[in-house]
Amino acid sequence: MGKVNHIHSTRQDVMLDIDAELRYWRGCYRESAFHSTAVEFDDYIPTLKFGYDTYLLNHRHKLDELVASLERRYLVAVPQWQRLDWTVAQAIIRETWKRMQQGQSSRPMQTTTPVAFNRERLRAAM
Repeated sequence: MGKVNHIHSTRQDVMLDIDAELRYWRGCYRESAFHSTAVEFDDYIPTLKFGYDTYLLNHRHKLDELVASLERRYLVAVPQWQRLDWTVAQAIIRETWKRMQQGQSSRPMQTTTPVAFNRERLRAAM
């Protein structure tokens, strides 16, 4: 066996079960602060996924540090016909981050590859 001189620890990213998270939100979105009676659950899905994706890619940062750039990222990552008003989208993003940070997500685990609904589009917006 050779010498082990240059072993470096690698960063681990967070992963979650997005299907389980969407089931969670489907069951309680009507009681959430961001819900409007004019909006169906399926209309929230792209923004929920965007919120989780931004967390998965940026969880080592504080959300307040990223908010200024998130609106531009949202406009690039989410197709226009799926976007919500930015005020609502920002509230949803905050809720997804809060859920992850408080360990309330359905299946947090360690991995090296985040699960993203449109990783390429989101990274291009960064």
